[in-house]
Amino acid sequence: MRITDFRPRQSKEAAEVAADAFADDPLWTYTVPDAGQRRLPHLILLRTGLRILRPPQAARVAMHDERIIGLATWTTAGSEDPYDPFDPTHEVDPRLTRATRSLVRRAGSDWPRLSALYATLAQSYPNDPGWFLGTLVVHPDHRGTGVGSALLRDGLARADADCQPVSLQTSTAGNVEFYRRHGFEVTRTFAELYPGSPSLWNMRRPAPDVTPAPTAPGGATPS
Repeated sequence: MRITDFRPRQSKEAAEVAADAFADDPLWTYTVPDAGQRRLPHLILLRTGLRILRPPQAARVAMHDERIIGLATWTTAGSEDPYDPFDPTHEVDPRLTRATRSLVRRAGSDWPRLSALYATLAQSYPNDPGWFLGTLVVHPDHRGTGVGSALLRDGLARADADCQPVSLQTSTAGNVEFYRRHGFEVTRTFAELYPGSPSLWNMRRPAPDVTPAPTAPGGATPS
């Protein structure tokens, strides 16, 4: 396995990995009960978002046998609100607008729940300074092999080098413990993201302590 920068030409493959990874996610399962329909937001919106990815957003992929098996997306220069299709003040790329219209048409009767999910995610977003981990997914065939940890450590190392804290959201209880092992703590719990839905956790990892080492008289650093 190797971790490398994501390339826009990989958008379709990366979105398919995310669709597979979110197939059993509690929040997505509740929002879109039909497994086939549940793939649409990732295959349409996420794919488009990856294709037009621009700084301060960044993405890294885990590769195995020249195939993507994991994806991590980051906002690397302060937090930005997530995409809310109903926010008229949110200036978005027209390609994302077209993708949203396509999703509305194809989602059909599932769209009201999806719209509630997007709206409440925007309201629950941790508007904290620092980096934000937007997506961390591993293909189901490669779970438990260290891919997720490797992708997370890769991003955290870059955040630490930039002396930045990191925030994230997760809707899977097991992931809370996973992130705690990497230095995150829960900052807020939403028992229901919207009426009847599963829980959501906001988590944060502080910036590294970069306190300078004390210096001896004359400016030398003690050994």
